Amino acid sequence: MRGHAGGLVRQAVAVVALVSTACWATGAVAQEEKGPNTGRISISAGVDFPTDYYFRGIIQETRDYIIQPYGDLTFKLWDGVPAFGDLALTIGTWNSLHGGPTGIDGPNVDPKIWYESDFYTKVGWTMFEDFSAGIIYTAYMSPNDAFGTVQELALGLGFDDSKLLGPFALNPSLLVAFEVKGQADGGDHKGIYLQTGITPSYTFSPNSTYPVTLSLPLLVGLSVDDYYEFGTGDDSTFGYFQGGVGLAVPLAFIPASFGSWQLKTGVNVLHLGGNLRDVNKDRDRTEIIGTVGIAFTY
Repeated sequence: MRGHAGGLVRQAVAVVALVSTACWATGAVAQEEKGPNTGRISISAGVDFPTDYYFRGIIQETRDYIIQPYGDLTFKLWDGVPAFGDLALTIGTWNSLHGGPTGIDGPNVDPKIWYESDFYTKVGWTMFEDFSAGIIYTAYMSPNDAFGTVQELALGLGFDDSKLLGPFALNPSLLVAFEVKGQADGGDHKGIYLQTGITPSYTFSPNSTYPVTLSLPLLVGLSVDDYYEFGTGDDSTFGYFQGGVGLAVPLAFIPASFGSWQLKTGVNVLHLGGNLRDVNKDRDRTEIIGTVGIAFTY
């Protein structure tokens, strides 16, 4: 069974799906506030430490330690006009290292700890300044042979509604993913997955050295076709609901010349649909998952 988007699809995933974006501008003041990178290549990376790992509601690991490092490079290809803004190419990796049965403690091949390694690439662009879209290819792979490779092609959409709603902005997003090889549920048919969500947030003391950003990510995962059938012939449309709270604070003591660093933590409540509850066996229908992590952009 496959282990989102991680990479960008987990967008994440996974994780939580909290994404931090840094924008760099020319000029001495902008460089002092946001860092020195004014070029066309940007870097982002980090590591998360969740208490449990579910991929779109499908259980992966709930025991011992879980370490999830990730990183990507983004190349700004084109500066557009407001109607069709920046065009960018992102290439990255997302990984999950386990100490439990799917990792060190299980009957896996070496490197036993390395449960999952995902490669993803995305072509993203903006439209009318506030709309974003991206085409994402992801290969979900298992270095310790815990599951077979799954390849997926996805379309992501987002809208920054802060100009309309100000501090009450919802930041809605939509993801449609098509399995092109293998199945995340280990079933008989390639599936189509639909995810929709909102991420309202508020920053306390935004002009201080250590502003705290509170976010309330809410999302629903659905099967459009055969994504949650698990070989049973009975595809359940409702997969899961996930809601929670996240906190993030910049590590301002790190010089801007080393990039923009952030400490983040969160708690999410995962409520599983019927098929997911059954296939996850002894797990409760509702799970509480905590995470802490560190991330940087440059």
